[in-house]
Amino acid sequence: MTHLKKQQMPSPTCPQLLQKIVTALFPQQRSFDYQLEPGELDDIPPVTEEELLEACNRVGNNKAPGLDGIPNIALKTIIKAAPSLFLEAYNSCLKEGTFPRKWKQQRLVLLPKGKKPPEEPSSYRPLCMLDTASKIFERIIHQRIDAVVDPLLADNQYGFRKGRSTLDAISLVVNTAKEAIAGTRWKGGAKKYCLVAALDIRNAFNSANWDCIMQALDEKNVPAYLRRLVVSYFTDRVLKYDTKNGPKEYDVTGGVPQGSVLGPLLWNIMYDGLLRLNLPRCVKLVAYADDVAAVIVAKHLDEIQHLFDITFKQINQWMDSVNLQLAKQKTEAVLITSRKN
Repeated sequence: MTHLKKQQMPSPTCPQLLQKIVTALFPQQRSFDYQLEPGELDDIPPVTEEELLEACNRVGNNKAPGLDGIPNIALKTIIKAAPSLFLEAYNSCLKEGTFPRKWKQQRLVLLPKGKKPPEEPSSYRPLCMLDTASKIFERIIHQRIDAVVDPLLADNQYGFRKGRSTLDAISLVVNTAKEAIAGTRWKGGAKKYCLVAALDIRNAFNSANWDCIMQALDEKNVPAYLRRLVVSYFTDRVLKYDTKNGPKEYDVTGGVPQGSVLGPLLWNIMYDGLLRLNLPRCVKLVAYADDVAAVIVAKHLDEIQHLFDITFKQINQWMDSVNLQLAKQKTEAVLITSRKN
């Protein structure tokens, strides 16, 4: 018997539709004006051959290349054969505090999200294909920033972190709920209700504000030479995409590229502010990347409602402060109780 293959929605090629999609998925933000303090730069440790080869080995052989079209395995072979050439180039970038302009050109690939209307921007997940030489440099920067900030990040962030997974996040939520509904409810018993509210952020990664990211890097005391590189990494980014009328370009003024190495870490650093909100003691936030759940435990239902209102208000205020928006219509909540109907 012949099985019919599920046909994937083709990527759009109409210039007008693509412009609409790109404009919606990569919203323009206010001008980026972060400045280092005069004399703030410190010693700049050079890239070592060990760092270079470790970053090189992290690149998958079969991953799609960026605009330069150089296969990953070919570039990795060249680096291992002549590491000194690349060390010289990367160290020059470090000393000058510049991320090369060519490496800030990202090729757009739109991945359809199931059977959604093809004319709607929200029907696509945007990936940014970057040159492999750029991603290796990103990895070197990533490792240096991560060594400073990872011990400082909130324990309840489970996304993009070594040794953590979605299973860990789910286990935390499940165990909290189990503990809440155990025992007896009445006559001084410990049994409680547990509300789990899953919050959705509209177009999260592409809406991250660069000034807010830089402020978070400041607060984590990331060395000035690395912050200077991140400023250069953000500045003059260009998105390239193909239409049936030829290639187009779009200036990117915010967000962290999906498909980059550095982007997820920069997101976590900014998002850490949310996870450190001063919420009531019986409210716990659990995050995996941009997904966040508010887990609320209380003895009575009216307490649950009151705590949710307080929590939602504080989260919403924080989102406003960093130019992010909750997709309130996508908020989902489940009340966990041992009570039988």
